[in-house]
Amino acid sequence: MKTLLLLRHAKSDWDDISLDDHERPLNPRGLKAAPRMGQLMRDLDMIPALCLSSTAVRSRDTATLAIDAIGHDVPLEFVDKLYSFGEGEAIGEVIAERGGDASPLLVVAHNPAMQALAVRLCDGGDVTGLGQMRIKYPTGGLARIDFDITDWSELPGKTGTLVNFWRPRDLM
Repeated sequence: MKTLLLLRHAKSDWDDISLDDHERPLNPRGLKAAPRMGQLMRDLDMIPALCLSSTAVRSRDTATLAIDAIGHDVPLEFVDKLYSFGEGEAIGEVIAERGGDASPLLVVAHNPAMQALAVRLCDGGDVTGLGQMRIKYPTGGLARIDFDITDWSELPGKTGTLVNFWRPRDLM
């Protein structure tokens, strides 16, 4: 059994329009939400064995703040390929290639790719709560999806069970 935690980066700051999209930081709301999601993971004993994060500033900051709030030594890797906005294929490939046997595996990335991946990974499984993801996967949203596999290289073509979905605004 493997657990995947999909965390969309927290709310980013759009104030400086001269910044490239990759360089946008978190705004004050995002700076509060990211550690709150880390506290949630800690409180629910979902301590990641590994975190894979997009290289975008807002994702790096979300991952770092969440891991700091977890309060455990969580290995963190920044992966260029996770800076993706497609249908989630790139994120799925990174999970299969780099996840190994880590569980829970935390992935921090972007929409619409995160939402598309979460929906695809849960289709055919228990989709309780999935309806809200079909509407919107908000910034800072965290999905827990469990899979009956022993290694992330087995992920392609598999579906899992959505255990829960949390939004920062529900926790603040």
